[in-house]
Amino acid sequence: MKIYAEIYPSKNLETIKRTIQDMDAFDGFNIPDNPLGYPTMPPELAGYIIRERFPNKDIIINQRLKDINELKMRSIITAARAINASIIFTQGDKPRYGREFNDIDSSVAMKLAIRRGVMSGLILSFRRPLNDIIKRMELNADLFLVINFDNISILEHLETSRLIPYIIIKTKKNQNILEKINQSSIELDELHTYMERFRKFNLNGILFSVPGDNEVLLKIKDYF
Repeated sequence: MKIYAEIYPSKNLETIKRTIQDMDAFDGFNIPDNPLGYPTMPPELAGYIIRERFPNKDIIINQRLKDINELKMRSIITAARAINASIIFTQGDKPRYGREFNDIDSSVAMKLAIRRGVMSGLILSFRRPLNDIIKRMELNADLFLVINFDNISILEHLETSRLIPYIIIKTKKNQNILEKINQSSIELDELHTYMERFRKFNLNGILFSVPGDNEVLLKIKDYF
């Protein structure tokens, strides 16, 4: 089971370089796209910086679709292929600037990326009814980034090899940030318990996010 770290796409290239400098212990990295609808560095550019530092590690970029058209989406697939990155497609949060396009469905984007040789996937929320989760998994995605792990027991009803649980860690430093995010999170001292429960499933990997607290993110691998 691989362990991934979420890298915030800072507006500064040097910040990203400093952030990943001591992250050799992680198996790969995930880069969100304009979190909460605010402008940041494009994830494919951040992915390129990471690829320069780690030629052989996994890179997964998230790509929001709410505010781009099909041409832009095809260009991003081309960029992902160039840096050997996978893509998770999501509609994304409401943009803070400009208007929404809603031009492309995430499953359509995923299928196009796969046809072009780019490993691709979708978001899967465990707040949905089990039947809806199973139906979504019938889509032939390479990966599913799973959010809102309020009920881990749902994993017992699924084929888990394509799943990457997205675990947000709450710390004293990032409490204010997490109040703006409508997703489940856990305390750092709960991590051992979660990991023991995850180990019995054949997961693709686990992605850890510690928004605004890179010091704790660097310590995550010490828990395994």
